[in-house]
Amino acid sequence: MLHRPSFRSSIRFKLTLWFALTLAILMLSSEIFWDRHLATILEGNTDSRLARTGDILADLGHKGAYDEPGVEEAQCEEIKNFLRRHNWGVAIQQRNPHGEPTCVSEDIGDLRFPLNRRALRQLSQGGTYFETFSSETGERYRVMTMPLYDDDRLVDVLQVGENLEATDTALALLLWKRIIYTPLLILLLSGCGWFLAGRALLPLQRITDDIRKITAENLNLRLPVSHKKNELTELSITFNETLERLANSFSRIKQFTGDASHELRTPLAILKGETEVSLRWAKGEEELRQTLASNLEEIERMEKITEGLLHLAKSESGEFHLNLSVFSLNDLLQDLYIHSKTLSDPKKIETILQMQVDHEVFIRADQMHLHRALLNFITNAIKYTPEGGQVIIALALNDEQEARIHVSDTGMGIPAEHLPHIFERFYRVDEARNRNIGGTGLGLSIVKAIITAHHGRIRVLSTPGQGSEFIVYLPLDPALDTATPAAVSA
Repeated sequence: MLHRPSFRSSIRFKLTLWFALTLAILMLSSEIFWDRHLATILEGNTDSRLARTGDILADLGHKGAYDEPGVEEAQCEEIKNFLRRHNWGVAIQQRNPHGEPTCVSEDIGDLRFPLNRRALRQLSQGGTYFETFSSETGERYRVMTMPLYDDDRLVDVLQVGENLEATDTALALLLWKRIIYTPLLILLLSGCGWFLAGRALLPLQRITDDIRKITAENLNLRLPVSHKKNELTELSITFNETLERLANSFSRIKQFTGDASHELRTPLAILKGETEVSLRWAKGEEELRQTLASNLEEIERMEKITEGLLHLAKSESGEFHLNLSVFSLNDLLQDLYIHSKTLSDPKKIETILQMQVDHEVFIRADQMHLHRALLNFITNAIKYTPEGGQVIIALALNDEQEARIHVSDTGMGIPAEHLPHIFERFYRVDEARNRNIGGTGLGLSIVKAIITAHHGRIRVLSTPGQGSEFIVYLPLDPALDTATPAAVSA
């Protein structure tokens, strides 16, 4: 009994789970990247403001000579007044060449901006140094340190700082919003993924439902194939092809069973009847002997039918193996000709062998099976040719690198309406006449299987009352036909 998969083992759940995990990883990576990128941009903007402010304050500090008394105090007061008027939210700290603070804005109180070794190294090279530091109260400042020169002489060090509280607050608020809304967004998108996965897998569910309707009793059913070219269409086509092969296999099994039961019914009935009559009415040893002899004939007939059916079953299932070897067709037909003389002499039938080639023709084939197939044609020709008739066996070549073997007779012939069916198993042109002559009705079916296995073909020409001709075409191996004279066409 088929069961639907559990919720956690379903493809839809797994697709949605992988989608949600992938989405979470991508969103987390994206947020980390954009947070850092935004922080870098904000820090760059802060540094630009500090640099512009520093340039303006440096110009204010150069209006007088540094050597005159009281100039530094006047300049410091002017800088403070400037900052008060413009309210730029920056704090300044000015140091003399010895590092001692000479001017500090009131809004930072006792706070002093640091002047570390890296800053000093940068100042010594004439550059400007930016750094971020935290005060004892936890406040973060972005500080720019720049040198002030007078005639290429370092006279002061100016430090301009900006409190990063507003920036940190904005970044923290953005972070909290992402912490809150990102999971909600992932859940929403996962729901969309669940819906889309269901929609995408709906055709697959329909295919599954259609497959469940197919059983051994209705193998003729097929899956509907969409005109759209996609993976599901390919799946439907492949499954239909598999069903076709399976239906053919079932058909062959049914045909084998039906043929076997149909053909074995008659000899079994004869065996049963003769045995019952003998048990009831046989009066002597001679009558029992005749019954056993008749039973033996029917057993041999059943054995031939069973062997033929098994041979055809192997051929149809691809288990028919050929034992290939290289041999001469000329020699094979010579052997068949000698064999045919033994069969035709009692009926005074003339058997003729015609070699319409001027050289030895070699072929790579299964000699035993090919002998069996050609012997069947010859046996049938003799069997259906009246006394005084003629059977001709001929070998020729054509321009398509093929050997052409002809078996013709002057027998009763085959009506045209029967020609398309003579290679079907158990098919008989005249049921009563064939049973009287003998045979299982499988000979030509087996012959066709043998010739087909050799990649050959069979052609039949027949005129009722005049005779029949069976022509077998067998491909030749070019490697075996080197420097041979041209064949004489028939």
